[in-house]
Amino acid sequence: MKRALLILVGLAALAAAAWFAWQNLPAPGDGKRSDTTPETPISSVPGPGGPYLKGAHWFGEAWAVNFWNTRLLERAAEDFAALREDGFNTVVLVVPWPGFSPAMTDGSLVPQRAERLLALIDLAAEAELDVVLRVSYAWDASVPRSGRWLRQLWLDPGVHQAWIKHLGALWTLVQDRPNVLFGFLSWEDLWAVEGFGEAPPERRLELAYETGYQDWLARYSTLEAVSRRYGRPFQAWHEVPVPARLEPAFGLFFDFIDYAWIERFFKPAQAVFPPLSMEIRIDSDPVWNAPGDLAYWHSHELSWDLPGAPWTTVYWAPAMGGANEGETLTPEESAERLAYLMNRLRAVTGERPIFIDQFLVEDFTPGFEMNDRLPRDQVDEFLEKARPVLERLTHGYALWTWRDYAHNAVASPDFSSRQGNWVGAIDLELNDATYPLRAGERLQRGFGRHEFHAPGGPESAELCVEAVIDGDPAPDLRVYTDQLRLRAELDTSGEGRACIDIAVSPLTTVTLEAISDLELFNVSFAGFVQPTGIRDLEGQPKPIAEAWRALNRDLARADPAPFEFFDDGWMGKTVTRSFDRPRSQKAELEFRTFLPESWPFQPVLELRLDGETIATAPCADNMTHRFPLAGNTRSGKGSVQVALTADRTFRPRNDERRLGCLVTDLRVVNPD
Repeated sequence: MKRALLILVGLAALAAAAWFAWQNLPAPGDGKRSDTTPETPISSVPGPGGPYLKGAHWFGEAWAVNFWNTRLLERAAEDFAALREDGFNTVVLVVPWPGFSPAMTDGSLVPQRAERLLALIDLAAEAELDVVLRVSYAWDASVPRSGRWLRQLWLDPGVHQAWIKHLGALWTLVQDRPNVLFGFLSWEDLWAVEGFGEAPPERRLELAYETGYQDWLARYSTLEAVSRRYGRPFQAWHEVPVPARLEPAFGLFFDFIDYAWIERFFKPAQAVFPPLSMEIRIDSDPVWNAPGDLAYWHSHELSWDLPGAPWTTVYWAPAMGGANEGETLTPEESAERLAYLMNRLRAVTGERPIFIDQFLVEDFTPGFEMNDRLPRDQVDEFLEKARPVLERLTHGYALWTWRDYAHNAVASPDFSSRQGNWVGAIDLELNDATYPLRAGERLQRGFGRHEFHAPGGPESAELCVEAVIDGDPAPDLRVYTDQLRLRAELDTSGEGRACIDIAVSPLTTVTLEAISDLELFNVSFAGFVQPTGIRDLEGQPKPIAEAWRALNRDLARADPAPFEFFDDGWMGKTVTRSFDRPRSQKAELEFRTFLPESWPFQPVLELRLDGETIATAPCADNMTHRFPLAGNTRSGKGSVQVALTADRTFRPRNDERRLGCLVTDLRVVNPD
């Protein structure tokens, strides 16, 4: 689940450009990373008019953190059929690296997990659903401190090598399943490095070496420039630490993160998992002169244009683009924010189709109550206004999530996996439907507050025990917390379920002791219910479900909007034009290009006619380009679709736009 920061994305790029101009420095990364960045093969991406991808994340009866540790196959077929009934054509499955590999230095796949993933993909195919995989998800409740795996990915070459091997093994596993569309990484699972700025000074110096930050600075800057950004002199690169989070130099570390996302993680991962995208970070982040003194907002747009990716993957919520002071938004305002951000993203990424993998129309994540929100009773009106925006600016979306879910800290609520679960639990056969707990036997588990995955953790959580009804009204179970302090005696004889609220501390120890013989089939310890699904916890449609079904009915095919020139003749990443189909076999496409002498590189333009690449041309100053159209366009009446795409873009100082080439006189010439 994304948690929108206090962002002002409309001003972020301009503010960043002003900062670099004031420092008399080029914006790090401009014209450097992209020098070696290959462009996406256009033939590998969906074209105009293609089917619209309508997806939803699915976790069975659990949630993203623990659903692989449940009997998820038992209800998958029923749920996938219901997804189709709700108008979805795709299911999104999160595939955690922890739990799917035996260890962070072992890139193989756990056989049982691999088999279950293939079974889910095949069940989706039977329900006529395509599959998108979020790979390398950071969390799996069966693995202690699973979030540490992605942190070590920044620090340990051996872990990085195993991670690449894991992704290669995953692609080998699923590549022959035709309903697997693509996979994507997420910046969110590679974000722990941002916290390195909170480490003590001596540790930040070590981290600058271990992460490769010092080496990156040496390749792309000078000691003089870096000293100026830090406000203190350095005599050698080994003296440069990771900046403190509230220092202005932390903007340099953000630049390094943007670089590493592409060069260290995305490119090597895509080499072994070819149909790979990456969820970009569209939020901007504050860079501070000092605590409370904002220097500028850092935009991560240098990492948006994913080289070779079949899709641009992004998240969205109404809070994005606002001051987030608890404002209530109208449907019109929310749709305008959606259009603004998608247009800004298209300006950087061109024709690559956009997939909103987390379309967070509603978001009630604890700790972010001040985020701007759309009233629940106006979601249906917003969806009506969002439909043409989605249709014209994106190629797909996915709900997070289709079904409400509880933040359940129990690793395996149905006891189908022992890993990460109760101390004292015995191993069960996979086909066992219940867990036997005999009179006098105990199960015990310490729950860290972080396991609820809510900022700050909940103050209390509800412990619920479900058991086979024995018909005896006497108490069945004693619940102890911490130092074996008796909390309650629970009776499950009524409906087979008994619950109690328990105060949550940094480490809350829960002990269950059977008073009589029990057959447990579910134990949960949930601190928060995320109510953003279109179906409730029991899987029943909520009133808002009909509005989402209507949206899905209306979103049949993508209808991408054209890419226009800016008013001064500059193009961004891409520009498109439609011309009457030429009458003459001697017809030519003609245009002129201009490029200032101060431009740091020479872009190359790819020319496509009706979606087919026919030529490339340099964006050279005052140069006329002509290309014959005979044999390159279909004969007959109608129009010919022309697209020019720059392999690189550059943001000049004091200009918030990323520009590709200055083009004039784009026309079709029909000789007599």
